Amino acid sequence: FSLQVPAGLTIYWFTSNLFSLTQSLVVRAYYAANPPDIELPEYWDALENIEDMTADDKRKAAEAGIATGPTFSDLLTEANFHYVVPRKQLRPDSPTWQRVEASGGSVPSELEAWVKAGGLEIPVPKVDAEAPSEVSEEVKTTA
Repeated sequence: FSLQVPAGLTIYWFTSNLFSLTQSLVVRAYYAANPPDIELPEYWDALENIEDMTADDKRKAAEAGIATGPTFSDLLTEANFHYVVPRKQLRPDSPTWQRVEASGGSVPSELEAWVKAGGLEIPVPKVDAEAPSEVSEEVKTTA
């Protein structure tokens, strides 16, 4: 491959690689001779046990880019075991439903029947198998 490229490109590759190698060796030699003083933050030792960290330390660690909060899998596991208490959403004697009836607005009969029945289950509308659907009619007219 290198025999099929122009000579200028070969010289460029060679000199840039040589310069990069020299630069990295100089930087490594400098830091080997002059090691930097690294001051670790106060919360650094507490990262071993995140549960015992104070809120202030967690905030500082988060600002430094260290994840101290729950992971997505932790949140997902908690959500899978979360218990939702079933309750009626609307009741005929609730102030909300009374305001709806007093406003004189039109309430669909299905919603009114569902609320008066207790609102425990959402009724699923039955589809008549013999009645043609609007989608199939549109397909027939466009075809």
